[in-house]
Amino acid sequence: MKQAKISVDDDGVEPQVCVIELGGTVGDIESMPFIEAFRQFQFKVKRENFCNIHVSLIPQPNTTGEQKTKPTQNSVRELRGLGLSPDLIMCRCSTPLETSVKEKISMFCHVEPSQVICVHDVSSLYKVPLLLEDQGVVSYFCQRLSLPIEMRPRKMLTKWKEMADRTARLLEPVSIALVGKYTKLADSYTSVIKALEHSALAVNHKLEVKYIDSADLEAATQQDEPVKYHEAWQKLCSSQ
Repeated sequence: MKQAKISVDDDGVEPQVCVIELGGTVGDIESMPFIEAFRQFQFKVKRENFCNIHVSLIPQPNTTGEQKTKPTQNSVRELRGLGLSPDLIMCRCSTPLETSVKEKISMFCHVEPSQVICVHDVSSLYKVPLLLEDQGVVSYFCQRLSLPIEMRPRKMLTKWKEMADRTARLLEPVSIALVGKYTKLADSYTSVIKALEHSALAVNHKLEVKYIDSADLEAATQQDEPVKYHEAWQKLCSSQ
């Protein structure tokens, strides 16, 4: 509650919304103290100031292609048993959620169909906010938390859409070599990759990152594995 009152800009204005993420899987013993804290927190700040969003995976096995709802049903049931009822259920899936699947989740998880949000894979991460907007998430927040967003010119969303559309039109490539010790674990360099992606977008270039193991560039590799050595140097030299 104290953090929610701290301004995120230099203007000193108190934020309208504070987002709290509780990671992990519902039912894990490690997260139980935090779930209990959430349960108590919702009563402390009152319902009109607390909106619970549950993110759930909708598996889609390659064998059948059927979108499975059981994991979502089970996690919501367990969440309710712990004293938390989701206001929105964000369904992560590889393809758009089928209407019948959405209605099934709505029925068995005790929420309106409009409260079941499909967050399927898209070509760019920047398109996710637009995906949520199309499904009425912003309007829901306005009503649920009494936010005056609808009364203001929504210039930011227009600018965001322009940026998302621009990512799909990038044609001129730029290749950057990333030399490191842990290049086989791409997550180790996530902050670097995101910074490069933002920079490439700012100058209207399509980014291609070439991962190079630093050990492959050393003289010892030239003696032991000359092919790997020359491939690594060729990849480095061909980067722009």
